[in-house]
Amino acid sequence: MTEITFDPTRHKFSNDTKTISISEKDVTFDTAYTVMNPKTGNSKRFDFTHSTGSEFDPNTKWIYKADNGVTLEVCNDAVITEIRAKEYLKHKLKHS
Repeated sequence: MTEITFDPTRHKFSNDTKTISISEKDVTFDTAYTVMNPKTGNSKRFDFTHSTGSEFDPNTKWIYKADNGVTLEVCNDAVITEIRAKEYLKHKLKHS
């Protein structure tokens, strides 16, 4: 499990939807995260539930839920996604 320290300069929190949004650039992929609030020192565990699209779609979000109803979304980065898609295709064509 990866720990994330919430940083309001890089991460967003929507009080309306109770959603924390972060870029994939800020974390390594994991099936569970612990998000720590540095102001309070409290942490919450978020477990993976689903994605909103494919891994090669720059608009895909990886959705994690906490037991208190708060959502964590790890958002694909367009540049990283494009690089991964090209590398995947290159590898598949080389081995087909």
